[in-house]
Amino acid sequence: MRLSWAIACVVFVGLCGPLAHAEGEASVSLGSLLDAGRRHHPTLAKQPLLAESLELTKAKINRAYWPQLSLGGQATWQSAVTSIDIPVPGVSVSPPAKDQYRVTLDLKQNIWDGGVTSDQKRVAESRTRVEHEKVNVEWHQVRDRILSLYFAGVVQQELRAQGELLMHNLGVVVEKAELAQKNGILTERDVLLARAKQVEAHQAMAEASAELLGVRRSLEELTGATLAESAVLASESCVAPATRPSADALRRPELSMLDAQAQLLDAQEQLERSADRPRLGAFATAGYGRPGLNFLNNSFEPYFIGGVQLSVPLTYLYAGTHQNGSKQLAVQRALVARERDTVIKQVNLALDTQTTELARLDAVIALDDELLQLREHARKQTELQLELGTASMTDLINDLSQEDLARSRRAVHRAQHELSCHQIALIKGDL
Repeated sequence: MRLSWAIACVVFVGLCGPLAHAEGEASVSLGSLLDAGRRHHPTLAKQPLLAESLELTKAKINRAYWPQLSLGGQATWQSAVTSIDIPVPGVSVSPPAKDQYRVTLDLKQNIWDGGVTSDQKRVAESRTRVEHEKVNVEWHQVRDRILSLYFAGVVQQELRAQGELLMHNLGVVVEKAELAQKNGILTERDVLLARAKQVEAHQAMAEASAELLGVRRSLEELTGATLAESAVLASESCVAPATRPSADALRRPELSMLDAQAQLLDAQEQLERSADRPRLGAFATAGYGRPGLNFLNNSFEPYFIGGVQLSVPLTYLYAGTHQNGSKQLAVQRALVARERDTVIKQVNLALDTQTTELARLDAVIALDDELLQLREHARKQTELQLELGTASMTDLINDLSQEDLARSRRAVHRAQHELSCHQIALIKGDL
């Protein structure tokens, strides 16, 4: 058997073997990176701070029911004072002094504030929920970035594996071609062609390795995970839904944020109404001054006043605060509803786009398989022709290149298919 046939056999065995990663290499899954990102990314670190801030706010609001103590002082001079001009036999009533002094210690206790305190806490809780959902929206964008980077790494990983395989096979070809040149079977041009193709394969593999390294560094930055050079990004398969989900089935953080904003508007409306309800409280004042409670006593004396106070706001009856507030809240609710419709339309559009892309990739991958079979068959025919002397090394190198290109395209399309499928899950809010 001629040497060219041996070369063809070596190439055939190398190219038709399955692509496999070396044993012992660590595998990194998309789910593990998303979990690491959730623990590491500063976006989600805001949520414990929001919870702590809410507790502090509620504690501050609860102080409305604490006894309110205040210390006051007053020194006055007045141009006239109360006097009794009616003569009473045997009784002399001196008018109080025009300069008067008073020091008081006042105590107020809120008994019922119309529900203002509880409604203020409800508003604070609703605002905090809105902020939580805003954080989830930010995290959703980070997840999208991690997803894109992950499958970009899978593509480069597959391209590098293809390059390694082609480099190995071309190394065998070059070695055999050099031996064939010494035996006078092949020319120096045949050897140079094989070496040039080997350099091209090495260049492509180096580019894929550099791209993969950049992807890994970006993933490490986003997730805080440490990815070893030998770590393999595991191929992630998923099943796309057959039909578009309903709006109620969507679990997008933007929709949850809008729901939280609607609840905040309800809480604010309730707070406005509670501000116009009757209020009941107790009060007590201990004082020392001149005069005391007996304004006819022109000497310093202590005194005490205590009681219950009822306050009924009436301003809303003529100021129209309820009507104006209701109109403003109605406008804000309408804005939230329009924003919700916009988000749902954008999500449905993105789902339609990705579903179309998924169907396109299904068709492309089916053609990739057919094309790869044709390229393999063409390369085998060239091997036979090379053995018979009716084909050249240029023909074999060209067929090897076309077969490698077909394999690479199939690997890229498969990775894109997995990415598109996962993006559908992310768009729905399931990832």
